[in-house]
Amino acid sequence: SNYTPPYMYLLWATSKVFPGVAPVMAIKVPSVAFDFLCAFFVHRIVSLRYPGGREALFAAMIVLVAPTVVSNSGLWGQADSIYAAMLLGCVYALMTGHAALAMIAFGLGLSIKFQTMFMAPALCALWLRRVLPFWTLLLVPLVYALAMVPAWFAGRPAVELATVYLTQSVTYHNLTKNAPTLYAWLPQSQYDIIVVAGLALMVCVGSYYVWQVWKSKATLTPTLIMQLCLLSLIMTPFFLPKMHNRFFYTADVLAIAYAFYFPRQYAVPVAVGFASFCAYQPFLFHKTVLPLPLLALIMAAALAAVATTAMRSLQQR
Repeated sequence: SNYTPPYMYLLWATSKVFPGVAPVMAIKVPSVAFDFLCAFFVHRIVSLRYPGGREALFAAMIVLVAPTVVSNSGLWGQADSIYAAMLLGCVYALMTGHAALAMIAFGLGLSIKFQTMFMAPALCALWLRRVLPFWTLLLVPLVYALAMVPAWFAGRPAVELATVYLTQSVTYHNLTKNAPTLYAWLPQSQYDIIVVAGLALMVCVGSYYVWQVWKSKATLTPTLIMQLCLLSLIMTPFFLPKMHNRFFYTADVLAIAYAFYFPRQYAVPVAVGFASFCAYQPFLFHKTVLPLPLLALIMAAALAAVATTAMRSLQQR
């Protein structure tokens, strides 16, 4: 497998707990279990805004029935809910001032999927604003290394464990694997040039994002931290080439919590979830609901809405 060992540990544990379950069902068990952990962290995030209210429970229920959540885990058997749960835990820890726990959760997510790095711009900005002490960043490689130790003891080479994500990065040669991103509008024939240009573009966009947060005089309240995290989770996969249709999963879920903080922007989770869900259809059901460039336009509109609101918050003193 070209997956990291922690995911394989989960599959091994499932095979022991449910030895009689058919493999196609057993593979889905960890993902569905982490759907509930995603719902739990959304519940906690919304509870910060509505302590003691029913809104948090309602938000958690929405997560469990969201089309991309149900399709990704229970139908498709993908593992996106696992690292997404870690990222949502990271967001909650940041919002409540627990920097060390946030970095541990981020490290756990990174040990599962490299897509955890979609939060990197937000974490870099929060580090510059001293929300994250420098020493907490060291927890990320430590947690990742500890997660690899059992596989190393079992005989998997350390070099291979350290380069799993490098191997994954050269598996596909598509500007977009049906993901509603910027590259849905660009020609696949110019792959080599556009990939390099796309990486440079993301560096520029990410640097501008970090600079805006760093120079802002606004207090980094829990609400603003959540805004910045969602913006990072939509912005990064949108501007990066070679994204898959599932890579907006964490944004799909966190956007639900976002709508409870900004009710007038209820269209944001609808747009993000709709674009993602429609992007799933060609693979799952061999049907094209809407052309990919149009789905990318919908995602771009959601990105613009979140970015505009976040930038306004950063300008407030």
